[in-house]
Amino acid sequence: MEQPPEEGAEQPKEPVKKTGKGSRGGKGKAAKPKAGKKPVVDKSEEPEEPGKEEAPQPEGAAGAETAAVEVEPKPAQPEVPDKPAEGEGAVEGGGPAEAEAAEEGVPPPPGEVEEVVLEPPAEPPAAYAPRKPEKGEWVPKTRLGRMVKDGKITTMAEALRTGYPLREPEVVDILLPELDDEVLDVNMVQRMTDSGRRVRFAIVTVVGNTDGYVGLGKATGKEVGPAIRKSIDNAKLNIIEIKRGCGSWECGCGQPHSIPFVIKGKSGSAEVTFKPAPRGISLAVGDVAKHILRLAGVNDAWGFTAGKTRTTVNYAKAAFEALKMISEMRVMPEQEQRLHIHTGSIGTQEEGVDE
Repeated sequence: MEQPPEEGAEQPKEPVKKTGKGSRGGKGKAAKPKAGKKPVVDKSEEPEEPGKEEAPQPEGAAGAETAAVEVEPKPAQPEVPDKPAEGEGAVEGGGPAEAEAAEEGVPPPPGEVEEVVLEPPAEPPAAYAPRKPEKGEWVPKTRLGRMVKDGKITTMAEALRTGYPLREPEVVDILLPELDDEVLDVNMVQRMTDSGRRVRFAIVTVVGNTDGYVGLGKATGKEVGPAIRKSIDNAKLNIIEIKRGCGSWECGCGQPHSIPFVIKGKSGSAEVTFKPAPRGISLAVGDVAKHILRLAGVNDAWGFTAGKTRTTVNYAKAAFEALKMISEMRVMPEQEQRLHIHTGSIGTQEEGVDE
């Protein structure tokens, strides 16, 4: 049985039950202080508000201060206006710019709103854009070819003096546009195999501008046409610059119509010797050597041969080697003046010679 409380003893307070949560109706729980921590609230400074209630003192903590729990009402959320439909003005009395600013949540700037037009990015200049070569356009692959295409070398003499090897026939086509060619020999070569005979053609050609430049080439192929074109390209790659003068003691015209001195060449068993001739003799040489000297720009010369000159290839090579000797031989300045020796193309030098 429970004993009645003694007189003068302090009676325990009954816990206060909460019937709501904030301003709304609902179930709530009383706040419990954490164990070991006692919140200190100065009731003298803070006025009493109708939201504060004293929490019950837990058992076993006699003489402890009661904690005041402040229950704040939940603030009401502001009402969001409905978004206007498309085509309707979002802001009364405003234009499309104010409507867009209102939709984005940014206030429109004061005054008139200027429209900003975004320009497309500028295209890079044509100088930086890579240019594709046109169909059939020559693309140089060597240093000499690039120098010729860029205009740094304008004459064949400059190209030969650079010392760079001549590997592209297009260089000769640009520097010597008026170049003539002649087919010296077409020889058919047959080879017997297990499947039958194989026929190939050996072509020998010569090219020149009849003004100090000449070249000799040889090529083989299954067909005559492609072999001739290949032989002409090889002749362009073997082009040389020769010296001309008036080296005959029988002539004193002073014009470079002949060779300046005696030259010799040999290929296989064929040997060729060319001597300077006076003006009017023309080319007193064989048919093969005549084509080579004419394209080289020599108008008068004596020719002597030895060995088997019926072999056209060796005869042509011997004549070409003889002309090579002119460019390789060193000539003193006094001899150049006395024999009227000129190297390469004469051009306008004949006017000075005639004077």
